[in-house]
Amino acid sequence: MHIRDTPHEDSIICMLLAAQAYSKPLLSPRTSPYIISMTCRGDGFMKRFFTKKVLLMTTVLSLAVSAGSIAYSATTLKKITANQNYAIGIEVGGKKVDLSMDGKKLYPITYEGRTYVPARIVADSLGANVQWDEKRQVVVITPEGQTPPKIDTGSSSTTAPGGSAANSGNKGTINDPIKFNTAFTYKELINYKPEEYDTSSADITVTVKKAVAITRDQIVDYGFQRPEEDPDLEYKLVTLNVNVKNATMKSSGKSSSIGYMYLSSFRPYIWGAQTADGAYVIGGTDYGFDGSMSVAVNEALPDFPKVTPSTKGSSYEVTGNVILPVIKGQENYLVINKSDSTLENNDRKIYFKLQ
Repeated sequence: MHIRDTPHEDSIICMLLAAQAYSKPLLSPRTSPYIISMTCRGDGFMKRFFTKKVLLMTTVLSLAVSAGSIAYSATTLKKITANQNYAIGIEVGGKKVDLSMDGKKLYPITYEGRTYVPARIVADSLGANVQWDEKRQVVVITPEGQTPPKIDTGSSSTTAPGGSAANSGNKGTINDPIKFNTAFTYKELINYKPEEYDTSSADITVTVKKAVAITRDQIVDYGFQRPEEDPDLEYKLVTLNVNVKNATMKSSGKSSSIGYMYLSSFRPYIWGAQTADGAYVIGGTDYGFDGSMSVAVNEALPDFPKVTPSTKGSSYEVTGNVILPVIKGQENYLVINKSDSTLENNDRKIYFKLQ
């Protein structure tokens, strides 16, 4: 559930974003029979709907970035003979690093007396972020706690293997929203006061697969109370595919540290909907009904797996629904909000087309 029941979106401090990450998720997590939202027209008028207060539960998500299929010039390649060395292990901070990635062991290799280790696995164990800049042919590593740079992917989209959604070439800004049915990957960071609180990160890929109008009667059929009728508001049932990879967390070592997070808490934070001219509705319900994102995540992770500082590369993929209030009669974008506390508010938002 991602609800903000406040007239000022900035008044929720960043540390609350992780509040529910440590509590065991509920199989039926509905805490209110109400769909709650808050809307603001472009003229600054703001109105709150269905104002019964509910529990604030926000979650974290992340998205894996990989090099994929890469075309190299023959002049940049050098054929070598190297040995994969099963005897070499890697330790970081006195702990052995798990060399598994995507179901395979990536052992170090030995070449001309030197040992080479997999960059992503080592970087992940240090809490760093690894990206592939295909345009520049550069591996980009960002230290823990810093915001990864935006990689210029060009203006075109590439078709993903296996019939999955194409990778978006859009930036995800209000002026360059993610195209419908294209996949967009971002790094989700929970990094509020890292010297005091646990931190976490994940690579999250989100694809809007479908968005259909639903009536207030259909919302009742989903088990909620009928929303009030409002001339400025209507509803859509939005189907999202969410692929979470490389979920990690780091303990602060302080008394405030919990020491773990549930993998199911790594999810996109649905901020609401916004139009190109600035009108918006804050709110979105992804829990408490059959087919919802929350139900899909719980079904995919029935044993409630935990992510701890020693856990590396945790992942899952689900498809689920969100009930999204939108501004009537206009093109609306789904807005997902990053949790990175080092970013300005506007830089946290990712905009997705619904058609």
